[in-house]
Amino acid sequence: MSKVFIRCAQVLVVAIVVVIVFYPLYQTLILSLRSSADIQEYITQVHSRGVRFIPVYLVPRAFSLEQYSEVFNDAFLRPYGVAIFYVMVITALHFPIAFVLGFIFAKVRFRGRNVLFFFFIASMVLPFHVTVVPLNQILHRLHLFNTPWAVILPGAFAPLGVFLFRQFINQVPDEILEAAAIDGAGLLRTLAAIVLPVIRSGLAVFFLLTITMQWSAIEHALAFVRNERWQPVSLWLRGVMASDPAQIFAPGILYALPMFIVVIIVAMRIKDGEIGSQLSV
Repeated sequence: MSKVFIRCAQVLVVAIVVVIVFYPLYQTLILSLRSSADIQEYITQVHSRGVRFIPVYLVPRAFSLEQYSEVFNDAFLRPYGVAIFYVMVITALHFPIAFVLGFIFAKVRFRGRNVLFFFFIASMVLPFHVTVVPLNQILHRLHLFNTPWAVILPGAFAPLGVFLFRQFINQVPDEILEAAAIDGAGLLRTLAAIVLPVIRSGLAVFFLLTITMQWSAIEHALAFVRNERWQPVSLWLRGVMASDPAQIFAPGILYALPMFIVVIIVAMRIKDGEIGSQLSV
């Protein structure tokens, strides 16, 4: 009886967690499939003081793609494309920087390495508000303020990727690197032909975290970019939510779609057993 009770309790807890996590997204999807007039009515009901409970819908009252047809315009597609541009460029720059620094901190021995790594990683816990003034000054002096580089450079040199690669590369046996050096392999060949294949599972974790974090990032664009031409979709959604919440549902689903694709790809690799061992680092 106790085993049955524990099993039922586990299922109940998992079900509650799933509902809490996925209900907001599901409700957003349902609301995105209603007409704009219905959404305006819904928002009015929510804001009305006479409504004690927010209406809950399991299926759309009237199926409509009107919101999606309205959102495909330059006002949404431009920041959407800017966000994709930022993610691609930042990831392309961040990968070699983080990989090389991670290898140095993991395998290259020099005086003060651990102290330097400690201060480097300590920057991860600093709130953005603490660093905004120094970053602002640096970007102004380099004439990069209000340009795409004001978002790209802080993302490319983020410390999280360095930390992840150091942890994964630490698992590479030193004997393999020593054997490669004896065979005459240079540093670049060692990194590309030996280290990368060994930590290929960790690459999925790195790209997953980097892409998802940069896709939802808003602080640097909000603080350092005034030109609407270079503002990402996350900042655009913030403005729409403040001005007209009725227009947020279809863009919200389209905003979440790329991250679902990324997560599904990584989840399939985990299911195939390609990542499991590295996640224990």
